[in-house]
Amino acid sequence: MSPLKSLDQAYEDVTQKTLKLWERSAGQGAVRDEPFYPPTKLAISSGNRPPLSPELLSLLSEMKASTQGDPLADPNPAEGVHFSFFPVTNALYNSVEEAQDRNEVAAIFTRCCADHVMHISQLRLVALPNQILLAGLPDAQSLRVRKQFAEALLASKWAGKVRARYPNGDIPQPFWHSTLLRYSAGVVSPELYALFLRFQNQDFGSVSVPVRLVMCNYNWQQVEFLA
Repeated sequence: MSPLKSLDQAYEDVTQKTLKLWERSAGQGAVRDEPFYPPTKLAISSGNRPPLSPELLSLLSEMKASTQGDPLADPNPAEGVHFSFFPVTNALYNSVEEAQDRNEVAAIFTRCCADHVMHISQLRLVALPNQILLAGLPDAQSLRVRKQFAEALLASKWAGKVRARYPNGDIPQPFWHSTLLRYSAGVVSPELYALFLRFQNQDFGSVSVPVRLVMCNYNWQQVEFLA
């Protein structure tokens, strides 16, 4: 099976597994004690915020309405919707200045990724137990460039921080996605389950966006461009 067919199947498999979990749980998931990420700390990452289609803006509006007053729901604001290319570190920094060797990462990024535009097509919703993703299929060049960037970082003194970012998975991870919502419980609410089912089969088109190196918080409400 080709890499893109495998990725397409992975999206379908994880969604079907999650939907069965949501159906069994009826929204009764244990509340998380810790946030997904420190809300104000910065990580070094790469990616960008694309223009949002009317269809996606409509989804985000309905998601906001469905979570109004729900303290467990954390929908990403429209201005923070982004597609990651390759997140480099965990959220480690209180300020840009704390990443004292950031220029080395910027040099590696420029060498590997300068002027690269990532294309992600066949965008659809993907369900995780406590997250809703917008995910799609990358173009072949983006696959190559991301792999090259990851390998160059792993061959540098940043390897430890990169490995800490991905302790239990592939480097880079397979999904190409934007996290639209996080829910601080084991499963999402019944309202979000119903919303997902309404939009599950919608084709959200594609995005094409230049890849940038940034320092950002988890939902890209704080962003500093490094390259």
